[in-house]
Amino acid sequence: MNKKLNDCIKSRHSAREFSEKEIPKNVLHEILEMARFAPSSKNTQPWKLSLVEGARLEALKKELCLQFDNNVSCRPDFTQDLQEIYRPRAIALGKSILTYKGIAREDKEGRRLHDRANFEFFGANAILILSVLPEPNETTLMDLGIFAGYLMLAIENAGLSCCPQVSVANYADSFRKILPELSEEKIAMVFPLGYALENSHLNAFESTREPYENWFRKISKTTL
Repeated sequence: MNKKLNDCIKSRHSAREFSEKEIPKNVLHEILEMARFAPSSKNTQPWKLSLVEGARLEALKKELCLQFDNNVSCRPDFTQDLQEIYRPRAIALGKSILTYKGIAREDKEGRRLHDRANFEFFGANAILILSVLPEPNETTLMDLGIFAGYLMLAIENAGLSCCPQVSVANYADSFRKILPELSEEKIAMVFPLGYALENSHLNAFESTREPYENWFRKISKTTL
């Protein structure tokens, strides 16, 4: 499937229910081939991307859910603290999806299961882990963000879906425990990957975006 760039940008949104359909090797190749053209500072291309499926993925899900169920303290490789100016947007998103799912404020078990679904990767039978070598600087992290954008558009173009996750990286040590291939890397983001479940009510949910007037400004040409 090849979409116009404009269509990919506007139609892409996070899937939270996936079908069991396997991802053909040629489709994965197409995604990676497109994503590799992402630019980076000084062409360093600092990202590492790992595909996890099958028994290794099930073991990772089990370990992450164990950490979550036991309320183990989070130890992410990168801080996830929000500046106060952006906190209302995160809260609004959380409220809107819980309302969409019909989970009431007082439904503690429903909220717990909602959060737990993140650590089950929403039932996806494949995930992509975006990682980086130790001691990255701010420029490296910007490069990872650029690459993630290219990757998600490539996934959308191929007719697949994903959901960029940062919360699961709270248990970064669990990733390295189950996947020793990552033992020398820092976990930045995870993408449950696959075909979105058709006719899914949950997958019809789309988060809002701020109008560009809220973050764009034009600097006056007038000299001081």
